[in-house]
Formats: sequence, structure tokens, C-alpha cells
Amino acid sequence: MRSTLIIAALLAAASLIAGTGCGGKKTGTGNPDGSTSDVLDAGDGSTDTSTDGGCIDEDGDGYGDGCEDGFDCDDTDPEHWSDCGDCAETHAAGCECDAGEEYACYEGPDGTMDVGQCRGGTRYCEFGYLGACIGQVLPGDRELCGDDIDNDCNGVGDEEVESPCGDCDSTCYSEGDVEPDPTDEYSEGIVPNPDGPGVVLGTSELNAGFAWIANAAEGTVSKLRLTDGAEVSRFRVGLWGTSDDQPSRTAVDSLGNAYVASRAHTSSTNNQSSVTKMAGDERYCVDRSGDTIIQTSTGPTPLPLGDDECVIWTVPVGDPGGVARALAIDLPEDEFWDGGSPWVGMWSEMRFFKLDEVDGAVLEEVAVDVNPYGAAIDRDGWIWASGMRPRPGYIQRFNTVTLTVDSPIDLTGTGCDSPTDSIYSPYGIAIDTDNRVWVGSWSPNACRYDPSDGSFFTVTLALGYTRGVAADADGTIWASNYDGAGTNRIVGFDGDDGTGMVAYDIAGVTPIGVGVDELGQVWTVNQASDTATRLDKATATLSESSTGDGPYTYSDFTGYQRELMTPSGRWEHVFERCHENDEDHWGNLEWDVDTPPGTQITIYGFSADHPDSLATATPVMLAEIPSDSPPADITAAFHDAAVYLGWYLLIVLVLEPSADHRIPVFRSVDVHGHCTDLT
Repeated sequence: MRSTLIIAALLAAASLIAGTGCGGKKTGTGNPDGSTSDVLDAGDGSTDTSTDGGCIDEDGDGYGDGCEDGFDCDDTDPEHWSDCGDCAETHAAGCECDAGEEYACYEGPDGTMDVGQCRGGTRYCEFGYLGACIGQVLPGDRELCGDDIDNDCNGVGDEEVESPCGDCDSTCYSEGDVEPDPTDEYSEGIVPNPDGPGVVLGTSELNAGFAWIANAAEGTVSKLRLTDGAEVSRFRVGLWGTSDDQPSRTAVDSLGNAYVASRAHTSSTNNQSSVTKMAGDERYCVDRSGDTIIQTSTGPTPLPLGDDECVIWTVPVGDPGGVARALAIDLPEDEFWDGGSPWVGMWSEMRFFKLDEVDGAVLEEVAVDVNPYGAAIDRDGWIWASGMRPRPGYIQRFNTVTLTVDSPIDLTGTGCDSPTDSIYSPYGIAIDTDNRVWVGSWSPNACRYDPSDGSFFTVTLALGYTRGVAADADGTIWASNYDGAGTNRIVGFDGDDGTGMVAYDIAGVTPIGVGVDELGQVWTVNQASDTATRLDKATATLSESSTGDGPYTYSDFTGYQRELMTPSGRWEHVFERCHENDEDHWGNLEWDVDTPPGTQITIYGFSADHPDSLATATPVMLAEIPSDSPPADITAAFHDAAVYLGWYLLIVLVLEPSADHRIPVFRSVDVHGHCTDLT
């Protein structure tokens, strides 16, 4: 390139010596000799700038880059080629110079040098005249996508020509980063991130669940809204839907669905126990009539037995006279829609049955050594049973995965039994955040057993009966406490040492069960007054809710106890892609999350050609974080799982904390689709 420059400079020098020099002015408007015979019309109003093959002459005066006559310091004006202003200031091409001089140069628009690809060059003095700007890089005519270069030097770069997906695929589109909000429909257990954008695990008041109270004397279950205690539904349950069913223990799974065990132990003929499953959310109800409208009760009036489509199923369990009493939900498996399976303990038969959550079929059977009265799941997957019989009173556990059964633990002489009664009759049962077992009884004592070291600890309350117990996330143990003579209380104390005891007198009579909910409230189920009492811990205020006749529930009727063993949060969002052509398809999934050690976020996809079908679609795991990194190929994941991928895509994120209570952060997801016609 330098040799070409030298030849051009020599030619320019010869021309300038014969002509005007740096300050000369050309006569005429055509070639240097005044003719115009060599200036050709380019056909578009401009002149041909390459009449001799290598000459670039924009103004047709014979001077220009590579032209025989020399360089042109202003190739837009045929009157000037070597007298372009002050050569001492401009150092333009064609200006006179001394040997060895060189000057920095740049001929691009102001503000573009050193932006993107644009760089300045150098003019060298060759044979007494400055030549072209060597080495400069000027703005490109257009931006080139995908080369990671700002080709037009406007400071934006590839972004101005990228697709909404951030790549160069013109068929790709996206909603952009979808940021979660705790008020999003169906989100559960998440709150705003206190340290920035996104959400973290916590309590979501707007998506709180329900308290499920079994009404033994009328064969129904009341569904009370946690936020205000209103009875939003009442369901007939059991095989007859009457007092013969004697429903009692209720339990709530990970999806908010509830189960109730009906004892059927008061009639000599209608004595077949059963378990009924009820939908916590209408999307889990079953449209048995096929009219696309869910028929369900609203308020305290139940529909006839079998007519309510939010009563999902009822199945007989065990032999007649078996008396289904204890009830607990095991920990869910990997699949997202697995809410956990119910285990029902049969009092007379001294065994537990695991039921299929889909249809109630018996999946497993475990024989135990006690008459199970209550049950609770711990964080390691063991179900603990309170065995009121045989005397003198035991607790016993079995593993829901291995079906291993440990020996029963005798509570006599452990400090659980009172000084006046050596027999301790375990009643309600709960597991605290340290995986310790608490039981209430027909005595003033709440008893704690720690399986890690085999130790016992007892807290004695003021009144004679402590039948229901529940564990709070902050380490408080709550108990129902009454004396049978008119004094009825909710009592709380520190689960480590029994200190800090608080007691609230309640209007409800004979508080059987006690439960904690996700809104910071404590409930009692008041058998003799047909009510439930709700204590707001933050304000220390009490309120009453009406139930059905003879409420008799002291199991985990809000689902809170089980969630202490499997704390998690959930968020979901529905995406739609174009589906005009066969080539239209889903693309990648991106995410922005933080997962501290031990925490996990799992992303699932559900797909169908209609949004109403998403709830029953087969889940596909798209990412398990922190093991997986973005992006995830949505189409490949569904293909590998052999699951249909339709027009609509429900994305569900499940957030899980670590064992030492660290929590993940979820900021956004971005779902890409590809559409062959984006016009």
C-alpha cells in the first residue's frame, strides 16, 4: 500500500510543480487542461470517479485518491484541490509538507472516532505533499448483527439490529424479562426481595390458604379462609355424608388440597371408615357433569353427597370397624404436581395405608405396634404416630420411603407423665423446626421427644387438658388448654426451654385442636361451641368463626406443620407463541436467580394448545438450579421427555431453602419463541 502511495505522490508532485502548488486555484471546471472530454456521466447525476481504473475523483476535476494529477484536498469542489483552507491547521491531503512529517487524521463524522470500530489514521509526507489518511477505520454503512462490533460507531452496537431475544435470529421474539410479583396469580410462599429486585421465600397474604375443620356430628368439612375466617365452602364427606361418618383428622398437601379421615365408629351398621379428598383450588375440581361449570358449595350450605365437584374422591379404607384416625401427608417426590400422598392410620387394625393422591387406591401398607391416634411427618420422611393405646402410651415412627418401622417409645417414667398419673395418653402430635416430636394429652403436660439424642422434656400448663399441639416457625409451641369447667385457652411457649409462656382466654368451648397458619395466626377448634378461634399474634386479637356441628379436628388442618418440613415457594406465568406455520416453535429459556449453598430453584414447563388444559398437562423439568446454567432449550427438553409441546407454555418456578434456612432469590425469566412471520 505504501508503494502505491509513493507513486501517487510522485505523480501529484509533478502535476503540482507544473501547476499552482499548495495555494493554486484551478481554471475551468473540467480536467486540469480545461477540457471535459474524460469526465463521464455516471447516469445518476454524479460523475464517474474511476475514469482511469484507480482514480477516485468525486468532483470530476482530475484530482483525487489514486489519480495521476494528485490528491484532492476537497473532492466535493472542482474549484479547489490543493488550497483547502489553512494547510498548517488542516494538514489535508495534497498540502505541502517537509520530508518525514506525519499527522494524525480522521475523516469520519464528529464524535465517531474511537467509538465502536472507528479509529483514526496517519497522513505521511511523500515527496513534499501529504497523502491519504492511512489506517483510519470509518463508520460502516450498516450494523452487522452477531459480530460483537459497533459497525456504525453510534455507541449502540449489535443491540439495534438484534431480535427481541438478544440474538440475530429475525424469527425470534420474547416478552422480555418477566419479573415475579408476590401478587401474581397462583404464586405462593414468596415476598418481595428486601435486598433488590425479585422475590424470595416468605409468606404471601394474598395467596393464603384455608383451615379445614371436620364437623363430626354432621358428616361435613368446613373450609375457612385464613384471611378473615369466613366459611367459603362446606363439603359433605364420607360414605353417607352424615354423623355416621364421623369425620375428624384433616391434612393438607403441597398443592393446597385437603384430605379428611372419617372414623365411622359410632354406628353398628355404617362402620366402614373412609378418606375423602377435597380441592383447595377450583382448578383441581372435577367437572363430572361435563358442562364446563364447576358445581360446588359456597358458604355454609353443603351440596348433597356426591354432587360437589370440588370433592374429588372418597374411598373406603381398611376393614369395617377399622376406625381411620391418624392422618398425615408424606413429602412430595420430584414431580411438581405431586402434592404428597396421604397416609391414614387405622386404630383397630394397628396399621397405616398409603393412598394414591389421584384416585385413593392403596399403594402401601405398614403394620405398627400402637393404635394410631394422631400422625405427623418429619423432615426426614418419617411419620410419627401418637399411640394412645395400648397403655401406658407410646409414640412410634415408620419411614415412608423404606417402610422401616422403629420400635415404639414408652412415655412412662420420662417426665411426660404427671406425678399424679403414671399413664401418659398421647393425643395431638407435631414436629418442630428442629425435628423434635411434641405430643399433647389428657393431662396438663405437653411432652417433647428428641430422636437425635433420645431425650425428653415436659412443659406443664395451668389447666387440666392439653390435647392439641402445633409448632411455629419461630420455635414457639402452641397448645390448646382447658379445664372442662369453663376456662379455655390458647397457650404458647418457647420450644427449647418452655419459657416465655403466654395464654389467651378464648370464647370457644373445649378447644380440641390447635393449628398455626402462614399469616401469623393461631387457631383452635372448639368442639362444644361449634366454632374456631383465630388469634392474630401480631395484634394479640381474637376472633371467632362458625363451623358445622361438632367440630373435631386436632391434626394439621392448615397444612402449616407439614410445610415446616418442606418449606417452598412457587411462581408461575403463562406464555403464548405464534402458531400460524409449522415452523413456529419455542426457543430458549433464560433466568436470573441466586441460589446460595444448599438452596435450589427448579423450573418446570407445562404445555397445551389451550390455556385451560395447562393444569392437567404433564410437567417437564426445564432446569434445576444451581446444577443447570442458562439457557435451556425448551423444545429439546419436551422432546427428550416425550411430552407434547403446544401453543401455550406454563412456566413454574419452585424455590426451596437450605437446611440452615438460607433462601434463593428469583429476579426474572425470559422465554423465547420463533415465529416465521413477524410482520
